[in-house]
Amino acid sequence: MKGAAYLVYEVERRAYPLSEAPFTIGRDATSGIVIREPAVSRSHAEVKAEGEGFVITGTGATGTRLNGTPLTTSAKLNDGDRIEIGSAELTYREGRLPLGVSVVDTASLPTRDADAMTRRSTITNPILGAAPAVPPKKANPTGMLILLVVLVAAAAWYFIGK
Repeated sequence: MKGAAYLVYEVERRAYPLSEAPFTIGRDATSGIVIREPAVSRSHAEVKAEGEGFVITGTGATGTRLNGTPLTTSAKLNDGDRIEIGSAELTYREGRLPLGVSVVDTASLPTRDADAMTRRSTITNPILGAAPAVPPKKANPTGMLILLVVLVAAAAWYFIGK
């Protein structure tokens, strides 16, 4: 393995260090780089160590571009390569980073359990007998009664005052 390697997210001006562990990019909260766009898959691309460098593999349905070319197979990354995922643009960097780019502490990235808050609830079908994910709220009769009394009092004051 060579020296330090990073994926620089140009919009955020942040550098994400790469290591032996696979690094994912996508909409999922557990991704190394989270891109919140409908066109980006939960797990859109993966960067992993291979030999003396890193390779990128597009795993998303809508495609990943490397230096403007659609990525159809795994490709070795070279210093300065531009990766496009949705409207996000990432740059692969080896060694020194440009000025104004901060390095993200990967130890603070979310774990698999943190992802539960970002997932959509499963679609249920009332015809098939599936229970709804959230029970319906019951109306508060006391609150409604107070609101009705206030409205009647305001209307009476308005019409009687004229």
